[in-house]
Amino acid sequence: MPIASPKYSFSAWSIAGAPADAGVYVLWQRDELLYVGRAQNIRGQLLEHYARRVAPHDATHYGWEIARFAALREAELLSEWRALTGKPPRFNAGA
Repeated sequence: MPIASPKYSFSAWSIAGAPADAGVYVLWQRDELLYVGRAQNIRGQLLEHYARRVAPHDATHYGWEIARFAALREAELLSEWRALTGKPPRFNAGA
């Protein structure tokens, strides 16, 4: 699943380095992809996930990609994951 960034530790310190740009982000629990999302402000959305500690609360790592058409890129990533695994990420089950 190609995304422009490596996996970063899902911590407040690490999230502070994420961009405040629009794009997509992924949340991982070790090697399991938990969630693919899009945001107008990637850093802000990641901090919200981290602060609220609600689903997907088991995240250990994250990645991000700046995308001009974030909804389209999110759909592409979800489609690629479904093609690879036969199912959506756990917290994108309705997608």
